[in-house]
Amino acid sequence: MKYLLSFLVFALFVSCSENKDQLPNIVILYADDMGYGDLAIQNPEAKLTTPNLDKLASEGIRFTDGHSSSGICTPSRFALLTGQYHWRRFHGIVGPFGPSKFVDSDFTLPEMLKKYGYSTACIGKWHLGWDWEPLKRADAEAEPVSETDKRMTFGPEDFDWSLPIPNGPTAHGFDYYFGDGTINFPPYTFVENDRVYEIPTEEFDLRGMKTKEGGWEFRPGPMAKDWNPYDVLPTLQEKAVEWIENQDNGAPFFLYMPFPSPHAPIIPTDEFDGKTEAGAYGDFIYQTDHVAGEILKALDRKGFTENTLVIFTADNGPEHYAYPRIQNTGHYSMGSLRGLKRDIYEGGHRVPFIVKWPGKIDVGVVSGVLIHQVDIY
Repeated sequence: MKYLLSFLVFALFVSCSENKDQLPNIVILYADDMGYGDLAIQNPEAKLTTPNLDKLASEGIRFTDGHSSSGICTPSRFALLTGQYHWRRFHGIVGPFGPSKFVDSDFTLPEMLKKYGYSTACIGKWHLGWDWEPLKRADAEAEPVSETDKRMTFGPEDFDWSLPIPNGPTAHGFDYYFGDGTINFPPYTFVENDRVYEIPTEEFDLRGMKTKEGGWEFRPGPMAKDWNPYDVLPTLQEKAVEWIENQDNGAPFFLYMPFPSPHAPIIPTDEFDGKTEAGAYGDFIYQTDHVAGEILKALDRKGFTENTLVIFTADNGPEHYAYPRIQNTGHYSMGSLRGLKRDIYEGGHRVPFIVKWPGKIDVGVVSGVLIHQVDIY
């Protein structure tokens, strides 16, 4: 039955390709470190609410046995975009100023869709690497942060920030990219397409800012003047909505929206404080849900909803702060599962997984069928 369904979807897609007006738009909303139990509709004991995602689930199919490729970030994103099991090539994450995980033979999901005439965009957390070497100055050398902090880092003077950054999203099928790279890794600035949005001129310094739960999890490195991590999620929301509103009904589009949330640092903006009973993390989930809702509303305003395939899932399970959260608020981010991010237990890789496709998928379906994010490709 699984293979028959796959064939039917393929046949439908190919038959649509003869008329680009009939091709579905595709939106993938990809949360970061969101546990199975953080989707309220599948956790009766949740101390938080996710009204927009619950509504999305009621309008399509919710998989209760959906899995990411790994219990950590980079491998799952690689598998999602290439359809390859990450362990054929690597297991770890891309570190600060780490190289791209792609090779020339990789054929990504956006590259595939572009062959069918799709406009493609990635807005959000990339965490699959760039090639930073061409930007490094001849005398650039990583040095310890300080006499007491032996972590190695580069300074803002070590790079020629005016140069394009090779081998990022726009080199692998995306017409447009805007994002923070990885919120807790340098450089601390947005990147638009293949260039930094604002040149980093300072060493990382949060100047007394505080998280609302847990630690910052930041690595030292170059930072743009007045960079504020609290601005990241609202800015990405604004850019995603703007991009959707700039699309027209004449060509299909693919939007890959990898959220930087609810990954640490746990930093909901003030307007979301106290929205849940699960502390600041619950409020951050609520804000993530809000951003998803704003994107769905933008689709609706443009008349795209009825011809758009929407997928919501996450890269892995919740961070270790989930354990004290149980003690403090009674909220189980992993639901009834064992384990967290980085674990091979179910809590590390069994994640929320919702698919909506009006007219093609029945509404309000809950499925226990095993599904993996490589299946999306």
